[in-house]
Amino acid sequence: MNLPKAEQAIVNGIYAAVAWLLLDFGLMFEEHGARMFSVLLSRPEMAAGAIIVIGGIVGLFYKSRLAAVSLFLLFLVPLVLRAVQGTFPSAMLLLFSLLLLYLFLAAVLGTFSYHQLKNSEQDVQEAD
Repeated sequence: MNLPKAEQAIVNGIYAAVAWLLLDFGLMFEEHGARMFSVLLSRPEMAAGAIIVIGGIVGLFYKSRLAAVSLFLLFLVPLVLRAVQGTFPSAMLLLFSLLLLYLFLAAVLGTFSYHQLKNSEQDVQEAD
């Protein structure tokens, strides 16, 4: 993976995280309506999850490997747990989830490639 492709994979990961956050808020709004914010405040784990995702988005702007891996795992673990429990989402939601999972994985690979390529560029410049 070259540097422009790594940067594009990171940007796609940002888009995926924003889409995931909007999907979660949209589903919560559909379920709870105007009481959505009171439900969000009454359940601290939901608020913490949203804050972590927002922090991951900010981290991806800075090309953080930790943010990319955290977002990937935060998306993957509940998906795997639902599959183990036997509760599969609808076909459209499953397809959307697989697309987001691919974009998060690409962001993880992109962040690691970005840092590896940047370090190798610095080594080449220092050798000259």
